[in-house]
Order: sequence, then structure tokens, then C-alpha cells
Amino acid sequence: MQTLTSVYFYSSAGLVLLIFIAAVVQKFRQPNDFIRALAGYRLVPDGALRFWWLLPLAELLAALELLLSIGESRWLALSLLLLYAAAIAINLLRGRHDIDCGCGGEATPIGWGLVMRNVVLAGLAVPQHAPIGELMGLGVALTFVALLLGALGYAIATQLCANSARGGL
Repeated sequence: MQTLTSVYFYSSAGLVLLIFIAAVVQKFRQPNDFIRALAGYRLVPDGALRFWWLLPLAELLAALELLLSIGESRWLALSLLLLYAAAIAINLLRGRHDIDCGCGGEATPIGWGLVMRNVVLAGLAVPQHAPIGELMGLGVALTFVALLLGALGYAIATQLCANSARGGL
């Protein structure tokens, strides 16, 4: 049982870490796309958009928090994921379904699937105590497999959300 606890602890932290690193890279590689998406949410005054870089910086800090605390501290990641879910939900409740989620890559309209995806990720980011004992042999292999399956599940969920928001499902 201790091994499974360790596998969950490290693979969930690793998955959230990878998602934030990818998001940071995407936002800094294509800042204009991100600024346009951020403006589309209409949640901050236009003048505040000049500080767009604060969100990817916060994501980078969340990744560092996960990495340097070896996954035990996840408060910033949890907060950001819930903030993103709330921003999407607010716009959906306003009837605004046609804005880009700002997730990076191809423009994807927001939808309730993205809210659920971020809530599930927030569940993975709930702070927890590090398991006692070291992860060895089979536990390391299981953690790696769980991380790969988590990344695959994230990619599939993201594509399903995109397809659904575009009317493809």
C-alpha cells in the first residue's frame, strides 16, 4: 500500500509539473496569442493586460514549488488551476462560448469540459504529505508508467474538450 501511495504522490506531482512547464513555454513562445486569449475573458481591465507575463511566471513558480518541495507543497498549482476553472466557468455562465481558452497551441473554444479538466487537475494538486520511505525498483517503474498514462489522459481529455467545443462530438 505504501508503494501505491508513493506512486500516486510522485506521479500526480510530476503530471501537474509537466503541464505547467508546457504552459509556460507555450505562453512565452507565443505571447500575442496568450494576450489575445486573456483579453477575450474580459475579467481584467485592458490596461492590466500589459502584465500578462505574471500568469506564466506564477505557473513557473508553481512548477518550481512542486519540484523543490518534491511535490509536497502544491498550493500555488492548486490555486492557479481553480482560478482557470473559475475564469472559464464565469464566461460560460455569461454565455460566452466562442473565446479561446488560452491553453496554448491551436485556438480552442472554452467549454464545460475544460472546467472539469481543470478541476480534476486541481484534485491532483491538492497538497499532501510526502510518503515515508523511498521509492525503489517497481515503485519507480510504476510511477513512470502512471506519469505517462496521466500525460496521455490529459492529451486525450484536452482533445475531446476541443472537439466538443467545436461541435465535433
